[in-house]
Amino acid sequence: MSEFRKHSRVLVAHKGETHRGRITKVLSRTKCRVVTDTGERLVVSARYLRNSPDRVLILETPLSKRSLKHERTYGPMVQRWLSAYDVKTVYERVHSVSDLHGFLQKRGANIATRVIQIICHGTHKGGNTTLNLTFEKLDLVDNAELFKGLDGKILIFSCCSVGANRRAMENIKRVSNASAVIAYRRIVWDCYSNICEALLFDRIIASRTPPVQIVDKINDALDGMNIWVGSRKPKHPALVCY
Repeated sequence: MSEFRKHSRVLVAHKGETHRGRITKVLSRTKCRVVTDTGERLVVSARYLRNSPDRVLILETPLSKRSLKHERTYGPMVQRWLSAYDVKTVYERVHSVSDLHGFLQKRGANIATRVIQIICHGTHKGGNTTLNLTFEKLDLVDNAELFKGLDGKILIFSCCSVGANRRAMENIKRVSNASAVIAYRRIVWDCYSNICEALLFDRIIASRTPPVQIVDKINDALDGMNIWVGSRKPKHPALVCY
């Protein structure tokens, strides 16, 4: 029992299923109280626990339009950030809707994955909200089912503007059963997203603060540092959490 401590992240075998969560209290030498990432509260024997460090899945479309050769990539930098936290990362390049679906279902839905970051260009005009992949566009309003099966995970859209569509984001959260969906609700420059997401991953990995509170604190911090989203300081926070 000595290997388990309060706040440790663990995999839990319970009633024939495996869950991912955090120890909230060590009850005895043989039992712990665990809250799973989907919100279930369990009391389990230590024999059914094993340590489960955070794992992040990064899915990136090259940020030049319709090109496989351009080297404007962001994911490898995120991998280097996360190595400082001893976090395992899986990085995949995504060029089509079928690519995205396949990686989400195979690697994203895996119990070991806690956070999924999707990096690509995004657009929001009227009721149309899309991810712009290398060779295809994905309408987020009509294709929420693509994200099904991400139970309890944190889904981050590192994409301009898609967070402006509350209906699309809330529908993706409902269909996927993710614990949080985080996105930008306006166009942001790389220099802004770099700072914002470094803070975001730090708080997700190194704190026990709920995602919605993390996003509020980051928006306050960036506002206090007078950091601009693009060519001007925003009137409203750029980052949102559903």
